Amino acid sequence: MQYSAIAIDQQIAILTSDIQQRLTHWEHTFNRFDETSELMRLNHHTDQWRQVSAELFEVLQRAIHFVSKTQGLVTPTLLKDLWNAGYKHSFETLPKVSVPPLPVISSNLNVNLNTNTNLQDTSITNASKLDHQHIERIQLCQLADGQHQVYLPAGMALDLNGYVKGWCAMQLAEHISRVHDWQFPCLVDMGGDMAIGIPRAQIDKPMTWGVAVAKPYVANSEHVQEEDIAILKLSSGAVATSGQDYRRWWHEGRWQHHLIHPRYSCSVNSDVLTATVLATDTMTAEVYAKYCVLLGVTEAMAWLNKHHIAALLIDTNNKVLMTSAMRPNLVQPNLLHPDLIPG
Repeated sequence: MQYSAIAIDQQIAILTSDIQQRLTHWEHTFNRFDETSELMRLNHHTDQWRQVSAELFEVLQRAIHFVSKTQGLVTPTLLKDLWNAGYKHSFETLPKVSVPPLPVISSNLNVNLNTNTNLQDTSITNASKLDHQHIERIQLCQLADGQHQVYLPAGMALDLNGYVKGWCAMQLAEHISRVHDWQFPCLVDMGGDMAIGIPRAQIDKPMTWGVAVAKPYVANSEHVQEEDIAILKLSSGAVATSGQDYRRWWHEGRWQHHLIHPRYSCSVNSDVLTATVLATDTMTAEVYAKYCVLLGVTEAMAWLNKHHIAALLIDTNNKVLMTSAMRPNLVQPNLLHPDLIPG
């Protein structure tokens, strides 16, 4: 079917307005920097049952689900630890008094293509002790009339930001590609968390999207250099990157970042600088990417390969490590190192 340029522009304008309204609504629901948001009202009314929206209920339910899948390392109960690290306001307003002491990755990259055969299936040390703030004490209830309620224990405060980015990306992709009248194929980017939308009535072969994996953020006093580590080809699912490289700030005489280790209640000291993970949905990709940073290189690569997850890690020694499952998704492997990609 052919559409006029005017009709196309009208549909895009309607869709754009719809998306902006959804984002504004979700901002009022999940923003932890806004004391009037639904999330912060819940955080300020603990030790009692509170009615919440279906959106907050769904994201919190999924966040709790991931706690056991990540051995307690990725948990939504870290808001107070983020406050203690100085992350009380939007990142753009936090003090950055000097350049973060991060390694510069050279153009001559050393790539290690790990496979299941050369990795040990190591276990997480004392993983059973990482039941941060007793996550099981959070109670969720869906009433017969469709209302949703949450009981948050006294002293607990939630941060859902990372989960929400992935959730929003997938929600928008589904809406644009399957709910909207025209059902556009799309790629939605929510700050590095990307979701691909495929129309239900897709007749032709799904569109393939090229997604660049950027070199970790390295700043100097004059400019920020942007280079690509790899380019991925994706026709479905989602991709997300998490790391210690960008979201950093200066607090109490040291650099802090937003990836908190729940055992120590402070920014993790990991040899994984960034992790990029592919998954069927964006929240899963986001959680697993964060999990890899918290685990460290050795355990992360073992876990990823054991579960056949496509991922690319960059460690603090400037080495790029890639799971065997990631190789089919590379569109330009020569960006890594042509001699190290097996035939």
